[in-house]
Amino acid sequence: MGRRRRSLHFVPGGNEKMLVKALALPADGLILDLEDAVPPDRKAATRPLVRDWLHHREFGGRERWVRMNPIWGPLGRADLEETIAARPDGYVVPKPRHAGDVREVAGALDRLEQRHGIANGTTRLTLIATETPEGLLNIREVASASPRVVAISWGVEDLSAAMGLPRVRDAEGRYLDIPRYARVMCAVAAAAAGVDAIDTVYTDVADLVGLRHECADAVAMGFTGKISIHPNQIPVINDVFTPAKEALEEARTLVAAFEEHARRGVYAFTFRGRMVDAPHLARAQKLLARAGE
Repeated sequence: MGRRRRSLHFVPGGNEKMLVKALALPADGLILDLEDAVPPDRKAATRPLVRDWLHHREFGGRERWVRMNPIWGPLGRADLEETIAARPDGYVVPKPRHAGDVREVAGALDRLEQRHGIANGTTRLTLIATETPEGLLNIREVASASPRVVAISWGVEDLSAAMGLPRVRDAEGRYLDIPRYARVMCAVAAAAAGVDAIDTVYTDVADLVGLRHECADAVAMGFTGKISIHPNQIPVINDVFTPAKEALEEARTLVAAFEEHARRGVYAFTFRGRMVDAPHLARAQKLLARAGE
């Protein structure tokens, strides 16, 4: 059974008050941020704080992620070296430009895990794979660059800044072509690589109705979860990304029906008034996997 990643919640590194609050939230995972939420002159001082949180705080079964700085910059490697001893579940990797950046992170973790007595490959990676134009163009190879990768997400703010986009949504709040393309490619690349697709943040934190609509759209695209930036967003995200009981029951019944028919050598049959075959089974299995079954 895989880990459920419906909601991954950002916590600014070094903000004790926000961490304490986050430890009581219903998020499936917490991302302790060393990148955008930390001023440049505070990054070095924030690493030991994050390391101590990981060492001494009780996360209650939530996944424990650290968002590092880009590996190709001056800070990323130190982020790994100074926090790995606290054994986070994984690192959120921003701005990978190509597969080589992901492999560099993975190679550094190989050496650090050996140094600290951590089983090789234990530390996972979630990639924010579209924050640069180069990363978006290379998203297929980025997503499959290392077996450590368990999820990919996409980012629109850095991408729009890099491209000089004046806006990313139309007057009705729908994504314009470039961010929509990045979102679509994230979902497709994740499916091709066999990893989770995590939708990007919804920045209008007061608009929970809009958030719900965006989550529903993400589910329809194959995303399994979403990143949150405000505590009030988490219940909405969890609700939308949790399959309905009726849908789960139908999926269980369908899987059982396939198992029964397979014993008789039948792989296409009528189920509740409609013909079903292999793609229907695959969809049912993916739905059950989203529910942690």
